[in-house]
Amino acid sequence: MRLVVFGAGYVGLVTGTGLSDLGHDVLVYDIDPDKIAKLVSGRIPIYEPGLADLMHRNMRGGRLSFASSIADSFNTADAYFIAVGTPPDAEGAADLGAVMAVADTIASVAKRRALVVVKSTVPVGTCDAIQARLAGSTSPVSLEVVSNPEFLKEGDAVSDFFKPDRVVVGARSEDARQMLRELYAPLQLSGERLVMTDPRSSELIKYASNTMLAIRISFMNEMSRLCHATGADIHSVRLGVGADSRIGKKFLYAGPGYGGSCFPKDVQALAALGRQNGVAMRVAEAAHMANEEQSLFLADLVDQTLEGVRGKQITLWGCAFKPETDDIRESPALRLAEALLARGATVVAHDPEAGPNFARHFDGRLTVKERDYDALDGSHALVLLTEWRSYRAPNFAEVKKRLLAGPSGLPPLLVDARNIWRPAEVLRAGLRYQGIGVSLQRVADRPSQR
Repeated sequence: MRLVVFGAGYVGLVTGTGLSDLGHDVLVYDIDPDKIAKLVSGRIPIYEPGLADLMHRNMRGGRLSFASSIADSFNTADAYFIAVGTPPDAEGAADLGAVMAVADTIASVAKRRALVVVKSTVPVGTCDAIQARLAGSTSPVSLEVVSNPEFLKEGDAVSDFFKPDRVVVGARSEDARQMLRELYAPLQLSGERLVMTDPRSSELIKYASNTMLAIRISFMNEMSRLCHATGADIHSVRLGVGADSRIGKKFLYAGPGYGGSCFPKDVQALAALGRQNGVAMRVAEAAHMANEEQSLFLADLVDQTLEGVRGKQITLWGCAFKPETDDIRESPALRLAEALLARGATVVAHDPEAGPNFARHFDGRLTVKERDYDALDGSHALVLLTEWRSYRAPNFAEVKKRLLAGPSGLPPLLVDARNIWRPAEVLRAGLRYQGIGVSLQRVADRPSQR
């Protein structure tokens, strides 16, 4: 098939590259000429494992191209994918300006009957609104709008594209359903993955899925705070809860809070959608509040354990919101750094990929080092925020040598906000350990969470 993907951001680039690798001819369009120029030259604007090699292979094969205008050969595409951002507005609702602008562009360029496939995360009813907008345009061709939300995890998006848990399709006509079955046929070889429904249900599946996962994270983070208050242990709580087959083990890890481009935005958008329709989404609203409170809890934990951070230097290991990405959007590291700076601390950070983005965000208000251990020099504490593989088994003797002693001659402090280190190993190295939901009095020799 001949396909156009609008938006060369995270979703559009992974989707367009993946579709080209399935054998389709794909044009990825973006209004940013600088971004397109980089892509045409083979430079990828995001860090995503495996994506660069996949992109280069399909560019060489002539199946994948990039442009900031629609070539005549793609005016007769079989489908036009909308994969642009839907950032939250002041009330938390999704801003559909870019989505509707793309719809207008499609109406102006399409020269024959085609599908308009919405990959962007949009509120319920958006596909119907786009359909009405296209019907009222001057386009001489029939364009059917379908919903096909993305479920790509940053850091593992290539695998998610080719081995999805499900491919959700919201379409009203059998012709549209059949076309998308053919489009995704190579992903169906090992079993049925297509979930066919109507556009409104498809749109809501995306929000419901992300909010459900965010709820689990927020609940366990609240439980971690309760563990601190009661002397219970979050490791034991997680194991006991996750052993229930009705609940399962995934997304039960306490930490500094969720971030990224999806969970924070989608939870707020679902709550806003509820308000617009007179339905109070109390659980979604609580998940968002709990996530906001977790960052303050972590800042307080560092402050209290150090007996105050004013005038002290704190090192952050991990700036990205999760490993295997350079994405710092809504990262817990942003919130913690801001809180520490506001309390008078000096902040030094390191991240294998997201360091430059973090440095640009703070514009000189903190220091980002190129090497992880160099970021420790002269610091009073190390806070682990992102569980990159390179941080999982550090040389604790080297860490101790680089860090300063704590107040009253106490050993240097490590705050493990992802609970990935063995507390006893940290203590044997002559360091202090503080985890999330783990009391300092309860750091027995046991394995890490992960």
